[in-house]
Amino acid sequence: MTSVNLSAATKLEHLVFRLARPNAQWITTALQTVESKGLQRITLHPTAETFVRIKWSVRQQWRDLDRMLVQFWASHSIRPNVTYVVGLNGGDMRYHAPSLLPELTRRGLVDLVDCYQ
Repeated sequence: MTSVNLSAATKLEHLVFRLARPNAQWITTALQTVESKGLQRITLHPTAETFVRIKWSVRQQWRDLDRMLVQFWASHSIRPNVTYVVGLNGGDMRYHAPSLLPELTRRGLVDLVDCYQ
């Protein structure tokens, strides 16, 4: 896994994380390094295949990310966007959001955006 350090990006306004695999730990680690006072948006863009066979260990990574994104909302009023492509058999974020991002979805703090709307 590659680590991303965003501490030097002090004028950062929008972060987009593209996920080809379900691993979310690298996103949480990257968000921990954000020092930009101008950050306004965080977008997660998983592919439809990301959630086809998600394992329990990866679910815990998403729950850690959920807590981090709740902290960003509380401290910076940043409401994350999660894009999705409608997948077959529930293989999209719309289906998985309540279990992967439980606090954000429970509080209504995440915007799930269909890429084709």
